[in-house]
Parts: sequence; C-alpha cells; structure tokens
Amino acid sequence: MLLVTLFWGLTFPAIRVAVTDLDPFVFVAARFSLALLCFAPFVLAHREARAGLRAALVPGLVLAALSWAAYVSQTIGLTRIGAGRAAFITGISVILVPLLAPLFHAGRPKFLELVAALVATGGLFLLTDPRGGGISAGDLWVLLCALLYAVYILVLQIFLRREPNPISLAFTQVLGVAILACLTLPLAGENSAADFTGRAWAALFFCATLATIGTFWLQARFQRDTTPQRVALIFAMEPVFATLFAFWILHEWLPALGIVGAALILISVVGVELLDRPASAAA
Repeated sequence: MLLVTLFWGLTFPAIRVAVTDLDPFVFVAARFSLALLCFAPFVLAHREARAGLRAALVPGLVLAALSWAAYVSQTIGLTRIGAGRAAFITGISVILVPLLAPLFHAGRPKFLELVAALVATGGLFLLTDPRGGGISAGDLWVLLCALLYAVYILVLQIFLRREPNPISLAFTQVLGVAILACLTLPLAGENSAADFTGRAWAALFFCATLATIGTFWLQARFQRDTTPQRVALIFAMEPVFATLFAFWILHEWLPALGIVGAALILISVVGVELLDRPASAAA
C-alpha cells in the first residue's frame, strides 16, 4: 500500500506537467484508454481473472464511477493550483473516511477523529493562503476529489468482503473509467487543449501503467488485509511524496504559511491513527 502511495505522489507533478498541453477531460480519457489497452491482454491471458470478470463487473463499475469523478476533479484542480498544495488537500480524504464511516455502517467517528478534522480544517485554511486570496476554485475541485476518494475507500472495503479476484476488479474499474471518460469528452469543448507532446506522453504512460493498472491491482489485492483506517494512515504519505516530487521535477515549493498548513494536515492525519492505536489494540 505504501508503493501505491509513492506512485500516486508522483502523479501530481506528472499531471501538472501534462495538463499544460492537454485538457483535463482529454487527459483522463487518454490515460484510461491507454491503461485499458495495456491491461486487456494480461487479463485475457489470465484464466482466473477472466473467470472473475462477471462477479467483479458491478462492483468495478460502481467504483469506476467514483474514480472517474475523483480523477476529473483532481485533474481540473491541478490546472489551477500547484502539485504539492493539491496533494495535501487530497490528503484530507484520510480525515473524511472516519467521518463518513457511519453512512457505510463502518463505525462512528471518535472524539479524537473529530479533533483531527478540526485541525485539518485549520491546516487547509492556512494551506490555501488566506493572505493571498484564500480558497480558490482549484482548491475546491481538489477538495471534491478528496471527498470522492474517501467514499471510494469505504465502498471498496464493502465490496472486498465478497473477495473478488483482484485483477478482475482492477480491470473492470479501468474499463468503467475509460468508458465514462470517453463518453464525457464533449465536456472538454471544441477549443480544448490537446497537444500530445513528448512530456504529455511520458506523463500519460506513467499514469496509465504504474499509477493506474498497478495501483488499482495493488489496492484491490492488499487492502483486504487491513482496515480502511490503516489504509488511510498509509495514504497520509501521499502529499509528502507529492511535495518532494513537485520540488524535484517542477521546482515548486509551498510558501511559509502553506508549509504550516500542510504540517497541520499531516499531523492531524498521522496523529489520529498513532494516538488511537493503543485504544484499538486494547479493544
């Protein structure tokens, strides 16, 4: 699961580069169409994966709808704000998981989790630079992505109780997102940017293979061995990786106030799990 987080962290600067040449809807459609082309031969050659496609179809399509909406909202957000900033806002999904858990019969939020949510909200306020305009449209798009991904984690945990074939579940998700992305291409508009430069292809290839096929399969295979809360803790490293990669690749760095906000978000995400661990163990 940590490898999943590493790949996701690298997608932020990769997408940030790609959307300078490609419209967000075009990028998502191209990413998942390429992923589907790469994934299909492997699934067809895998007997157990083929056999599991029927059982994985409905769960995969439901998860695909959530994934598509999350990917599109995040990609739109990355056209407007920096990669590191977007990554820390996306990381708030970790706090949203326990808050949304009652809606999915996955337990009620504890007092510590509510405190963490308040701290993360304060961190978000500072991260979005209140002295320089505050929350922007890009921030809201990425915040929507965080909400959708929190729902995705909880819904995935429900479907994993049926023990679907992980390859089949990953493939049906890729298939579903590719279909939705292609059907919604008209939303890009006639004058949308679609310049498939070398850097755009590099970002597409990485995002389609390791960051899509690889992460879908890894998450479907290994999330069943843990809890949604522990998964959320591991995923807290995503914004850290993203910020480091953004600095390395794009030379982006958060301003001083943004660093304080990012730190508050990270503390709230990691702290709620670490401080609650003894109580969970005792239970």
